[in-house]
Amino acid sequence: AQHDLIAARQKVTVAKAQAQAMLAQLGGDAGQPVEQNPFYLQAQSAVDDAQRNLNDSVVKAPFDGIVTNVDALQVGKYLPASQPAFSLVSSTDIWIAAEPKETELTYVRPGQKATISIDGYPGEVWHGTVGSISPASSSSFSLLPAQNTSGNWVKVVQRIPMRVTIDDPDGKPPLRGGMSAVVDIDTGHARGLPDFIANLLKQSGSKS
Repeated sequence: AQHDLIAARQKVTVAKAQAQAMLAQLGGDAGQPVEQNPFYLQAQSAVDDAQRNLNDSVVKAPFDGIVTNVDALQVGKYLPASQPAFSLVSSTDIWIAAEPKETELTYVRPGQKATISIDGYPGEVWHGTVGSISPASSSSFSLLPAQNTSGNWVKVVQRIPMRVTIDDPDGKPPLRGGMSAVVDIDTGHARGLPDFIANLLKQSGSKS
């Protein structure tokens, strides 16, 4: 009987030690929610890492479009970080990138309507809207902007980047990146003749 009592006491001591160890793993609170359990948090972290790795294995485009320039892609080929794999041409968000002269933008404002004709589709007309006008000329963004250090007094007319969105692409021939276009913008103002021509007409009128 004495032997059984000693064995029972040893089992109680071991059970208490196991309970204390388990309680320590639970952060000292046996009644804490499952979401705060260290084992649960560790398992959830592993699940999150696996999901993140799975997401990184899929290339997701920010918009609908057509994949082009895929000649360099081969099955099983590895791409270094930041190396382009292909080009994606949008099939929904379509616009015209124009660079009119600064003298042609006197009355042009964002939101004005425009008509667009494409050289590749004679007779077809698209309707658009002036989306944005750059705050600086194209030459301002060149790698080597022109500097007038020699005192050259001849002015060079600058070109200002402008974007014209297309309002009615549906039911029209497909537009492809890089195609040439002509854009007419309705500013509500009639453009006059250049000053030198107007002066010549005035002079000829006064002589007659």
